[in-house]
Amino acid sequence: MGAANHPAPVLHTERLILRGFVAEDFAAHKAILDKPDVYRHLGNQPETHENLWRRTVSSVGQWIVMGFGGWMVTLKADGRVIGNVGLFDGQRQLAAGFDGQPEMGWIFDPDMHGQGLAREACDAVLEWADANLAREIWAIIAPGNAPSLKLADRLGFEQVETNQYHDEPIVVLKRTFPR
Repeated sequence: MGAANHPAPVLHTERLILRGFVAEDFAAHKAILDKPDVYRHLGNQPETHENLWRRTVSSVGQWIVMGFGGWMVTLKADGRVIGNVGLFDGQRQLAAGFDGQPEMGWIFDPDMHGQGLAREACDAVLEWADANLAREIWAIIAPGNAPSLKLADRLGFEQVETNQYHDEPIVVLKRTFPR
């Protein structure tokens, strides 16, 4: 499946292009997730090559199965992959009402932090979700990930509960559909 026939819509912002994952993105994507400042919030160890590949391509499959999925985030200026953001159904069995609903997640290269790029990308995804899904969006964030918790608050997410996920505490958040 090439970019031209990818099920993910292409979203444009002032500085970014959000598009569906293609195989050529994997090396850049893995390089971001292999950075300690990233993986410490995602289980405290880097994802194996095999597991990351499976998780990444499942994001493409979510478009077909659920009608939503992930986007690779690239800079308009040079096309460089700087992160990913998306909606998915992880069937995590956490809070009541969580499974079967879109869960939002974002991961950005730490070298890009502090420039408002994650907010810009997430705003574009939520604008798409509001127009196309018209429903609440969930998220989970490690309690020690202060920047993501701050971004979630700015995006309109509110804490529902603190729970356990893979034997670690996790903050469960929800963004109500703005009617």
